[in-house]
This record gives sequence, C-alpha cells and structure tokens, in this order.
Amino acid sequence: CSRPNPGVQRRSGPGTRAEYVRRATTMSEAADSFKDIAVPEGSDRRELYKSPYRAIYTYKMSAQELDEKFREAITGDHQKGGWQIKNDERVKYVGKLEVSKEVSEDGDPSNKKKLDYKVSFEDYPEAGMSALKYYTIQSYTK
Repeated sequence: CSRPNPGVQRRSGPGTRAEYVRRATTMSEAADSFKDIAVPEGSDRRELYKSPYRAIYTYKMSAQELDEKFREAITGDHQKGGWQIKNDERVKYVGKLEVSKEVSEDGDPSNKKKLDYKVSFEDYPEAGMSALKYYTIQSYTK
C-alpha cells in the first residue's frame, strides 16, 4: 500500500473536520428553532444559551429590525410558522410578549393541544445589538 505521505495518517471520527462539519450543520439546524418556534435569521445571529426551558440569541441589528424578522419567522405560512402573538407588553419593541399555537397530536385534527411560550426583546442601541429570549411558561413563572 503506497501513500503519498507515509508520515500522515488519515483519521475519521471525533475531532476530524468531517465530524466538525456534521456537528456544525446539526447545531445550525437546531438553532433555527426553540420548541418549534422559528428563530429568525438576522445580522450576526448568535446563540448565547439554550436549554429545554429557555434560549437566548443576540443580533447585530436594532430591536425594530429584529421585530420585523421575528414576525416574518413565526407568523408565516410554513412549517414553523402559524403562531399568534398575544399579550404584547412591549414599548418601542422592547419587553415581553406571548406566542400561542394549536397543534394536532398524532395527526388527529380533533386532538389538539395548545402551545404557549414567552418571548422577550431587549435593545442595546449603544452597541448596535439586540437580544431575543424564548421561555417556556413554566420557567418564566418560577
């Protein structure tokens, strides 16, 4: 067996570029939603924290621009869309709101469950950034 460079061994598995690309792709797909709520694309989006109960994302854009992207992402006519905004307590795009959606369980349209989550917008104009936080209702009230 002749190799072009006998001193270099090809590796596969954890730590290789292929594994890194696979994990990065999986992570970016997971970062596109929190509990089936779409996370909007935006300028320099970063996931700061994510757990089963909440998620925090920052953006290099104003809260007003983030609001536009958020509304497009959650209310659109696509798989992760169809959410309703309710209890919007925000002032100048900053503050809390709730989102709600009815989904059928097990494909049975008569068996629906209601999903409710809290969303918080923060604006940091001096840094040209804003933050979007998603919470489950249970974690928000504790």
